[in-house]
Amino acid sequence: MASSGVFDRRRVELIDGEIIQVAPQATPHRAVITKISKLLLSAFGPKDWVVIQGTLVLSIRSAPDPDFHIFDVPIGTPDDQLPKPLLVIEVSDSTYGRDRGSKLRTYAQAGIADYWIVNLIQRRVEVYRQPTNPTGKRLDWRYESVQFHAAGEEVRPLLRPQLAFPVAAMLP
Repeated sequence: MASSGVFDRRRVELIDGEIIQVAPQATPHRAVITKISKLLLSAFGPKDWVVIQGTLVLSIRSAPDPDFHIFDVPIGTPDDQLPKPLLVIEVSDSTYGRDRGSKLRTYAQAGIADYWIVNLIQRRVEVYRQPTNPTGKRLDWRYESVQFHAAGEEVRPLLRPQLAFPVAAMLP
């Protein structure tokens, strides 16, 4: 639908079967995207694919556009051969409610093991791990482990613990 012009060049994403319009990016958000892009591209190697603001097809009902997702396969790997991303990152200001709500549930349900929210308002990186659903209800997907990291600390990808990213370098 997007490629045929139905959305008139508006940015949208599919979350749990609902088409949601994505707000235009403000300067702090764009600046942080640039900073994190440089960090990720310099840290991950040629055997990894760092996707910046690209669609992540999780199911027939969910295709969000996270700010970053990293696959442990080379760039250009065919879609039908892509594993789950080893890390998904959202940069969040006005979108925090959705990033912490419906998108978090969507990523947990898809089995994303490592989900970070770079929270620009509270100036921290939130790390979500161990997706779980204690009740089996669709809206009860969550992450068992939640950690908050402030400037002066660093965060490490679950599946690449040798990599360390200073939180301060990920904030405006």
